[in-house]
Amino acid sequence: MRKIFTVVLFTALVISLSADPSFSARVRADNSTYFIEDAEGFAVIVDGKKQQAREQAKRMAYRDAIEKAMEMFSGNPDAEMRNKVFAKSQSMVRNFKITSETISGDTLFITGSCSVGERAFDGVLGPEVISMLGNPRIMVIVDEEGDKNASLVEEELLSIFEKAGYLIVDREQAQTLLALDPKKAFSDPEMLTAAAKTIKADIIIVARSSSGARHAQRFGIHMYQPSGSVQLKAVLTKTGYLISSSRVSRGTKNWQGNSYAGGFVKSAAKQAAEEIIYKIAYKMASAGSSLGGITVNIKLAGASFKDMENLTAYLKETGQVFERNYSPEMSELDLVSPKNARNVASLISDYSLPNGKFIEVDGLTAQTVSAKVKQSAPGKKEEKKTVQYVVINIFLDKLDEDDARRIEYELGKFIGQAGEVQGDYQDPVLKINVKIAEGSDGAKNVYDIEAFLKNDMKKKGVDLLVDRPEGNSIKGSTSKRFWW
Repeated sequence: MRKIFTVVLFTALVISLSADPSFSARVRADNSTYFIEDAEGFAVIVDGKKQQAREQAKRMAYRDAIEKAMEMFSGNPDAEMRNKVFAKSQSMVRNFKITSETISGDTLFITGSCSVGERAFDGVLGPEVISMLGNPRIMVIVDEEGDKNASLVEEELLSIFEKAGYLIVDREQAQTLLALDPKKAFSDPEMLTAAAKTIKADIIIVARSSSGARHAQRFGIHMYQPSGSVQLKAVLTKTGYLISSSRVSRGTKNWQGNSYAGGFVKSAAKQAAEEIIYKIAYKMASAGSSLGGITVNIKLAGASFKDMENLTAYLKETGQVFERNYSPEMSELDLVSPKNARNVASLISDYSLPNGKFIEVDGLTAQTVSAKVKQSAPGKKEEKKTVQYVVINIFLDKLDEDDARRIEYELGKFIGQAGEVQGDYQDPVLKINVKIAEGSDGAKNVYDIEAFLKNDMKKKGVDLLVDRPEGNSIKGSTSKRFWW
């Protein structure tokens, strides 16, 4: 299982850390960039080679700069995540300048100033947070009446969010179910909040685009200056709260012979999505991470007060439990633990209540589990059978980190709700354990997974050489000709 690291909203961090004069003197944030004034490093001078020692000291100063910026950006990630960030420190640090250099004995000490952009952290931390949350389910709704280029916006947003690791909920089905009007959603927050609480997704992205073109005649020729803009709202369905928004406009000052603005609208949609794509994940994780884990909301129908007491005691062995609401029709509690929603669903499904009752899970998103209490048939104390699991072990060699992450993400989508995928990448080896409940809907076997790795992953850009399975074990490697 992946290690869970603490992710705290950087807005809160900026406030708390800027209150500390000693910290603000070292790191300053401005326009999504962190400026570090005292990145420190040192190295031993060997055989009088001062320049070599200076380069070694600079590399240490890069790490120091990254660590100081990371404290402001995301709190205190675990050792595994810090190492991933440090491995890329040289490319993340910009405008490094040595401000002081001293030699004490045979050791050279330097202090430098530099800058680190938020987007540099996004590229490392963002995907990890999305994966940690269990790949949140997201639904994109575009106001198609607002602009003739709305379909371009929808296509671009779906592509960007899916590539980042979000799971996409069918938008047509949700609109039919709720008769949701995107145009009205922008002007009626109450309607959007009500819809958000009903939809089986973690996040709703409501988008509106507009485009046009200035017109003029130059030497009797019709000329145009096209432009486009996109506005996005991201609503957390668990609470109905607006958690992020962005608005981007694109255009040209040059005159051209046609009024087509589709390219500007598409470009605006891309930038607007990139501005919020990781902020959404950080905010989803922030409530739980401030308490030390992931927050999963459990809604349980048909539970007695005694049932809730028993379940609460059981879940307290896993993490912190917060009771939100009780009624015989629907009770609600939050579990804060290292487990994501899929893990929690398995946890409560395996729990048997007294008097022959059991819990049946009937809904799941990345942040919520919906379930109901069921009664075993008369004369049977335990109608619920013990679930048997099949574990398939996968060992893939000679992979770079990008390919490893892609394989793990695509395999998780392939397995779906039929099981769990747990990956561990240690350059250059990716080890994956796939746990599948026997008889579950959509259950896969070892040969299904072998075929997926051989064929489907090739279509997705990762060409693998996979050996014939031995029992429930699969081995393979990349087919790249040259690998170091």
